[in-house]
Amino acid sequence: MLRVVLCVLWVLPAPGSPDVSAVTLQLDGEQRQLTWDAEREDVAVKIGEFLEAHRSGEPVRNDVELLLRQLRAQTARRKADVSTLPSKNGGSIKKVLPPRKGSQIALYNSHEANIAISIDGRVQCVLELERLFGVRYYTPSLSNATERRHAWLEAAKTIRDRCECEGGPGSCPRRFDSGILVRPSSEAEANIIEEVFSVDEWRYIDHQEAHAVMAYYASSMRTALVVVSDAAFHVFHVSLGSVKRIASLDYGLGTMYMLLAGLLPEVTGQPLDARCQYTGKPESGPLFPEFLSGDLHLQCLSWAGKLMGYAAAGTASEDLQEVAREAFEVSGAMPKYSMEHIMSVTFPTTELPARFQDALQQVCASDEGQRNFAASVQVEFERITNLTVTELVRRVGPQSLDGVVMTGGCALNVLANQRVYDFLERGEGETAGSVEVWVPPSPNDGGLSIGGLWSVAPPLARQPLQYLGFSLWDSEVLLEEAHQRGARRLPELGGVDFLAELLVGEGALWAERMERFGRPARPIVAVVRGRQEFGPRALGHRSLLAVPDATMKDRMNRLKARQWYRPVAPMIAEEDLVEVFGRRILSPYMSMAPEVLEETRKKFPALAHFDGTARHQSVSRADEPWVHALLLAVGKRTGLAALINTSFNTKGKPIVNTVRECLRMLDELPDLDYVLIEDWLFEKARS
Repeated sequence: MLRVVLCVLWVLPAPGSPDVSAVTLQLDGEQRQLTWDAEREDVAVKIGEFLEAHRSGEPVRNDVELLLRQLRAQTARRKADVSTLPSKNGGSIKKVLPPRKGSQIALYNSHEANIAISIDGRVQCVLELERLFGVRYYTPSLSNATERRHAWLEAAKTIRDRCECEGGPGSCPRRFDSGILVRPSSEAEANIIEEVFSVDEWRYIDHQEAHAVMAYYASSMRTALVVVSDAAFHVFHVSLGSVKRIASLDYGLGTMYMLLAGLLPEVTGQPLDARCQYTGKPESGPLFPEFLSGDLHLQCLSWAGKLMGYAAAGTASEDLQEVAREAFEVSGAMPKYSMEHIMSVTFPTTELPARFQDALQQVCASDEGQRNFAASVQVEFERITNLTVTELVRRVGPQSLDGVVMTGGCALNVLANQRVYDFLERGEGETAGSVEVWVPPSPNDGGLSIGGLWSVAPPLARQPLQYLGFSLWDSEVLLEEAHQRGARRLPELGGVDFLAELLVGEGALWAERMERFGRPARPIVAVVRGRQEFGPRALGHRSLLAVPDATMKDRMNRLKARQWYRPVAPMIAEEDLVEVFGRRILSPYMSMAPEVLEETRKKFPALAHFDGTARHQSVSRADEPWVHALLLAVGKRTGLAALINTSFNTKGKPIVNTVRECLRMLDELPDLDYVLIEDWLFEKARS
């Protein structure tokens, strides 16, 4: 059988000829060197000719496909360990010190901008700037220096004044041993931070390496294959803190997935007219004209998550899958990092490919066509992700790995994560059941500052990250609002047992509601307690909670003013995972989406999405004691320790973090019945 050695293969000039490139292939135990003139010959043709002479099945095609992606990758390189990256001090590059303890500050300046600090490798807090400024995917302006300075100055002051360091009040550093800039952050941001803090030296870290470092140390693995997939596709081998890039594949899966989502009006909220007139010729204009100006382009960052939920409403077809497959195959050729270029994309040919024209006609013809296209895109995204990751595991050798870490924005696609998880855990072949699959709490760019911190001062032990955000910005008004509104303290009412009774429709408060208003629907309760979640998922500190009965999904979506097809997610006590899924799949950060058992779906219909899957949060006592106790109390009353959970926000805004906004939503949103803020239970005023 032909085997192509990929995981450590790099194409170099052949000896004696700088214009000739060579690659080593392995055939039946013998190494064969394939050479070609880089200026005159196409490597794809050369390898195709080789295949014709030595064809031996699917593994060969997988090998060669992966090899070609490495050869085409414009950014293919093997870089030094992150500890040897250059640093600056006073604007000049200086010799880098080895990884150390001490205090660090790191930031990332692009969409989903964030800043974080650590002491001796332990992260103290993470500020996602969207939570501070109330703009989803917030990006400090690169063109307006005044706006950018204001944004980062406010962020630095927020870290200084509000970060809750583990040593208690006054323990947060004002001077940092190191500052880390995650590319594309620049010296301009460093200078702004130094208006608030003293920083001894600044270092830079590559964007993809920051993803890899953060995800690896957030796991419990000693040796891992780290797959970073977003607008690019990079693979790292990390062992005992040594981070090495071993492959860069010619994929931009995240960008292409977003663009394909942009064809669907029920996903984008935009009309189809421009799409349906598009031919690929320059005179037909850009494919997405409405997103070429202002901050509207940030809206497209929400398309991927919507498409994932929307796909469950359709049925994949082979012809549409083929279109999606071709699109993902050429995704590495998409422009990077320039939203204007991405949104004005034209195809490399003068005519739109015929199959794409046919697909566009189906999309333009009906809602059913749009939904089937979405399903086909999702199926192909899962297929190519699973194929690539499992092939990489096979090449590296599953016996040498503790597991696979999936990160980058594409790792928010829980269906693809689940497919990889299922294949590696239960699939056939040499990789089956061999490695763990792990996804960090913030695989998107919102977690990059932590990767920056840990590139300089790695943690001495694994640190849970999910609740490293900030307490309510206006917590000082809580007591006054509670007294004015007649709120009651939950511990005095009976604690989590009382709240469980309320959620399931039992107890004294429920009886009081029945007497006053007739038998109402079971309530939706917002829970706002402690520090805000870090990452895009609400995990019980800024959550809307309800029992999983048949009406709750529609009520939740109406409350949040979002599309009918959006799923809600269950939080499930670890003790009941097997009852829901038939197996114990831990997912403390809502990273997976296994299929719910049919019997459980019948009893608790809101647990599962249209396709029968559930993006669940597994909760143990160690993860969050209060939430775990609430789930067990609910389970005593319903027979299942589970609630449905979605983030406490509405109309596409960031997750809430002020008392006033919580209470405004209680007043204005008909489907919201109660808000629990810390220990104060507020009830909607009713006439």
